[in-house]
Amino acid sequence: MHSRDLIDSSARLARELLAIIHDEPSTIDQIAAGLVRAATGLLSGHGVAVTLYVDRGRTVRAGSTPTVQELAALEAKVGRGPTVRAAATMSPQEYDGLSNSTRDAWEGALERAGYCSVLAVPIEVGGAAAGTVAAYQPGIPTFADRDRASALLFAQQAAIVVEGGRRIVQLRDAVSSRDVIGQAKGILMNRYGIDDTTAFRRLVEASQDMNVKLVDIARWYVTDQDGSTPSRPS
Repeated sequence: MHSRDLIDSSARLARELLAIIHDEPSTIDQIAAGLVRAATGLLSGHGVAVTLYVDRGRTVRAGSTPTVQELAALEAKVGRGPTVRAAATMSPQEYDGLSNSTRDAWEGALERAGYCSVLAVPIEVGGAAAGTVAAYQPGIPTFADRDRASALLFAQQAAIVVEGGRRIVQLRDAVSSRDVIGQAKGILMNRYGIDDTTAFRRLVEASQDMNVKLVDIARWYVTDQDGSTPSRPS
């Protein structure tokens, strides 16, 4: 990729990625979908999948097509492949299938979908893999240098979006949780004539007794509003 092209692509990509978090995404899934749209424009002619690793081991995936998204999920299930290696080694990884005489479930599905090669690049945040971007190429077993440079450029800039987007989502969720807890305390204070501290203590005790998150207990009171003690969820 020529320097002028790289500068133009970088500027255009920065604008597209900024738009993802500028609209205050409501979920990590929407961030992943926005990243796929941006990557598809940069990696023209390729299928694209973005995988994001969320707190507590949850993984979010989005693909430029349902088939690509299914391939990314299948690779993770099989437990080996370029995306898995990219996240583990924190370095770009490629698959061309040329050296493999046998096929596992993912490789067979990849071949049936018409893709010959896959390029996966880690999205690094704080020295760890926050996700990956994978390009699926039909017809040709090796990637052009321009594609490699574009995928690396995308992953580097996507890291800012992933971290910024996660913080926005966490902040929004924290504000929402605080509001719900405040409403639940108000309901208890009004029904039982207790003060703020006692109302909060009752919510905490119910949360601990039933091993349910405090915000979920509070949400139960807000949505039910009968003032009774919530029963353990089934």
